[in-house]
Amino acid sequence: MSLSHRDEWNAGPRGFRRFERTVRVGSGDAAWRQARADLLAWRVKTRSGFRVVPDVPAVVGGRHWLEVGYGPLTLREPVEVVAFVDEPDRVGYVYLALPGHPLEGEETFLITRRGDEVLFTLRSLSRPAPTWFWRLAYPAVRVVQVIVRTRYLSALSRGGRTGR
Repeated sequence: MSLSHRDEWNAGPRGFRRFERTVRVGSGDAAWRQARADLLAWRVKTRSGFRVVPDVPAVVGGRHWLEVGYGPLTLREPVEVVAFVDEPDRVGYVYLALPGHPLEGEETFLITRRGDEVLFTLRSLSRPAPTWFWRLAYPAVRVVQVIVRTRYLSALSRGGRTGR
């Protein structure tokens, strides 16, 4: 998926669940700078209960483990950043779930400015990972996915929701 081609998003592959939601995170230059810094520092993930390893900024080709849990009960989700944009009115990245992740697909985290308004958009395409275990666990994974998305959407602020 490309962050610059909305049509590619609309033509998502068959068999994947699509999700997109946009929330307002604030207004003005200070809100933009803070949201941008938070997004690039993976705070959408870390404020939602994940650890990002290595804890370095997202760059195309960067591989990370998204970890949640404690000790032997830690789930490690491998991802690779496949797209990145940093422009005057938008910043964000897309990561692809790699083998070993409970889901197959991608997630996009994007901050945009519309006039003075600062918005955060979360997009994802997902389906169960192809292994028998994750296919069997998929109903529980979907419940967790809904909870985590709610956390993502409030990670940058408690702004009002817009979009779909």
